[in-house]
Amino acid sequence: MSLIWGLGVGLVLFCFLWLNLLSLPGNWLMLATLCLLAWAGPQGAITWGFVALMSGLAVLGEVFEFMAQLIGGKRGGASKAGNFAGIVGSIVGAILGAPFGLGLGSLVGALAGAWIGCFAVERLRQENSHVAAQAAWGAFWGRSLGLVGKSAVGAAIIVMTITRFFSQAA
Repeated sequence: MSLIWGLGVGLVLFCFLWLNLLSLPGNWLMLATLCLLAWAGPQGAITWGFVALMSGLAVLGEVFEFMAQLIGGKRGGASKAGNFAGIVGSIVGAILGAPFGLGLGSLVGALAGAWIGCFAVERLRQENSHVAAQAAWGAFWGRSLGLVGKSAVGAAIIVMTITRFFSQAA
């Protein structure tokens, strides 16, 4: 029975993993699911200690996502204001893009928003187009790396959760 629970939970968590790529809180929904399992799931499979460990991983994923975009913008030559605009633009772009492409517009919107936000502020700061574009590409690639890192953390949460159920079934 534990094996069936593990496969079912793994499928639900895998669906939440895809939300990360749409700039939605997939890892946090995974944690909510794990909290529900710790509270009402099969005894011993998911403990509160395990939920705390996965919470730490999820926070690490968020920090990685944020830092990757900051460092990407900085390496591209973005100012603090340009970096901040890239982060805000990414959030706004994800929200505005969400209704398009069955939700995939959110991914495009987040990446485009990071670029546009950073570029616009750098141009307002009197940078030439080439310098502003270089900074914007840094924000774009930093955001891309951040999404990949956050999703990798989500994948690790899934693997460790399924392993808990499989080890109990053995």
